[in-house]
Amino acid sequence: MKVLYHLFVNGIPKPQPRPRMAANGHVYNPHTADSWKEEIKACFCPCQKTTITAPVYLRVIFFLPRPKSLKDTGGISSIPHTKKPDLDNLLKSTMDAITELKIWSDDSLVFYIEASKWYGRDKVGAQIIIES
Repeated sequence: MKVLYHLFVNGIPKPQPRPRMAANGHVYNPHTADSWKEEIKACFCPCQKTTITAPVYLRVIFFLPRPKSLKDTGGISSIPHTKKPDLDNLLKSTMDAITELKIWSDDSLVFYIEASKWYGRDKVGAQIIIES
């Protein structure tokens, strides 16, 4: 495998929200993940290469804010995050941002994903690795 991108995106990871329906029947997409998607775009833009059109392997480790009540264990990421947001929704917002940037031609090119979410000790964000 060849590493195409290996980045850390700072910021609080946000899940992709489900479409909502207004009282008048209009369907809309909430913008709650927009700030997270902008962080991803800002991180990828300076090192953007040609659009990937081959199958890719994606690894993402999310680091979410640790509540003050959670004891500091001294490790960087030794406590798994088992609350909301759901891992699949975090991946969806992240992959959508990468697709919007045209890092890859479509997220259907991702044939294998390794993903996890942890309470961050010193940082929040996501480590993103894309390999071909």
